[in-house]
Amino acid sequence: MNNLSNSYRIILIFLGLFLCNLMGHPSAIEANCPTTVTVKHILKKVFPGERMEIGKIEPAEIPGICKVQIKEQNRYRLLYTDLKGEFILAGNIFEAKSKKNLTREATLCLNKLTAGDLLHLETLTGFSLGQGKEVVYFVADPKCPYCKQVEPILKKMAKKDGVQIRYLLFPLDSHKGAREQAISILCDKKGLEGLGNEYKSNNQCSEGAKKVDETVSFLQKKGIFGTPTFIFSDGINILGMIPEDELRTRLRTSKANVTKK
Repeated sequence: MNNLSNSYRIILIFLGLFLCNLMGHPSAIEANCPTTVTVKHILKKVFPGERMEIGKIEPAEIPGICKVQIKEQNRYRLLYTDLKGEFILAGNIFEAKSKKNLTREATLCLNKLTAGDLLHLETLTGFSLGQGKEVVYFVADPKCPYCKQVEPILKKMAKKDGVQIRYLLFPLDSHKGAREQAISILCDKKGLEGLGNEYKSNNQCSEGAKKVDETVSFLQKKGIFGTPTFIFSDGINILGMIPEDELRTRLRTSKANVTKK
């Protein structure tokens, strides 16, 4: 897994972090947002019984509104409140001019994997498709129907666009037998064909079981709990199906950031 040098990967991460820090940065005259104590009090009223870890509270892109970082199950999301902390707003802020979903983009930045995380993913990779320098990690479950739907796009990108797809096997508890299938695929070295055919054998070697369990544990600690999930070289990770045009756009953005550096 040496197609991307460590320095290349680290540069990309730092660039991504720089761009994320710029996104939604408030003006010099910052609003006085409510305190953590105030926000915690109102959240208990609005969402009784829910465990929410409150992170940073700062001015949002809209004057008079503050955004609140909330962490649940190792993953961040954003809520909004007024300056007095009397109201809670849950939803997305779109910038009309650019049509960007600012809430989604900010949330993706908050949940980025670090350079160290990405290096660790190299050790958890079950198998790869393609030999390109641009890398996308694909978190898949052998029984995930949506993972199979995106396979033609990934194969095309690996063949025509020089993209390397690295597969992380992440069997879901809700899919009976998926863990055993994932272990069999690794132990018998069945790769992508085995994943697509839901291959399963009695070979449950300790090496395969260890890699599958370590993959699940590590990704869950990073707030990743579902499939398919795409993890890009800048640490951005997105759950669910991604349209081909958006997938290509995110790949181009990562490549452009490295070129600028």
